[in-house]
Amino acid sequence: MSEWITLTARTIDAPLLVPGLDPVRFVELSEHDIAALPVSAGRQPATLGDFFTVQGGRSARVRVEWSTDRIDGLGAGMTGGELEIDGDAGSLVGAGMRGGTLRVRGSVGDEAGAAMAGGLLRIDGDAGERVGANTAGAAKGMTGGEILVLGSAGAEAGARLRRGLIVVGADAGRDAGRAMIAGSLFVLGSCGEGAGRGSKRGSIVACGGVTVPPTYRYACTYQPPHVRMTLLYLVRRHGLTIDDALVESAFRRYCGDAGDPGKGEILERVHSV
Repeated sequence: MSEWITLTARTIDAPLLVPGLDPVRFVELSEHDIAALPVSAGRQPATLGDFFTVQGGRSARVRVEWSTDRIDGLGAGMTGGELEIDGDAGSLVGAGMRGGTLRVRGSVGDEAGAAMAGGLLRIDGDAGERVGANTAGAAKGMTGGEILVLGSAGAEAGARLRRGLIVVGADAGRDAGRAMIAGSLFVLGSCGEGAGRGSKRGSIVACGGVTVPPTYRYACTYQPPHVRMTLLYLVRRHGLTIDDALVESAFRRYCGDAGDPGKGEILERVHSV
């Protein structure tokens, strides 16, 4: 039994889909068994050992070294344990994950954490489009867990969010929180056009600027307790650097979008009540 299982990527010249990289599954697998796991490289049958050097076995802690944005699906469907990705990764990182901790020490492609139901996905760099959103044709996006993107996020972050917390440390692209059903989306930078469009419930917290859609109505300006508590939680639990002035800020509350009255909200930061 190893403390960590290390998968070191070799040169990968074409997109590679690596399904089933669930640390819980690896507890019962030897180094040889792990190397024999199937991967998808176009139409040719292949194994994990064809693209990665495997060291260690029988552990729920897995590290992927020399990862690149050509590797898709890392941690998709993960149920527990720890997975660390040293480098960038492609699309569908942590998609459908239900538990455990997945940390990417780089940037990721589209649909990271799509349809996520539990666990923690932390991305130290940027994320592509539709982080924490619904999969194609699905009515619900993320239904639980936490996603932290320390950099920026592309369009439709948190689309159809049902439950859970998504935090974007820099800017978010257009249509952030589109058709949200519930949950919370914190954007510490600015939001692109269309934030909260079609939202039914839930909170979009815009700390660095937002154009509020005309379908939202101004309600009040106040200091939301849940915003302060969440920001302090991010500092204490995850070590984020957040200015005290932001923690103590007031916010303009706007209500919308779907329904009458709309039960979704956009909270826009101001500097005084």
